Amino acid sequence: MVYYHVGRVLEFLSEKDTASSDLSVQAVVETWDENIITYLVDPKIKDKIKVGDIVLIDYNPTETQPFRPKEIIVKVIPGEKGEKVWSYYKEFFRKRPKIKVSMPEQQSYIG
Repeated sequence: MVYYHVGRVLEFLSEKDTASSDLSVQAVVETWDENIITYLVDPKIKDKIKVGDIVLIDYNPTETQPFRPKEIIVKVIPGEKGEKVWSYYKEFFRKRPKIKVSMPEQQSYIG
């Protein structure tokens, strides 16, 4: 099975505007399911991506750690197509049944 997430770029962290130990670029991304996560940007597209872009994030397992996803931005989905894909995911999220998480009753840890 192949897994990807869709997100919208909010901000970048690069060697240009931060103190950095390498030349990698990370993007702060809002995902379709309303999380804010920082992802590595694939070096091949680091100069083609900008704030506001809709991106595809590779969540397939790594070769060395099969239970750990890659979590790397691999595609920029431009313009109208990107907005359309974003709206599909957001609409799906909006329609999902909301599951209320119940908190367990608190027990006294004294006696």
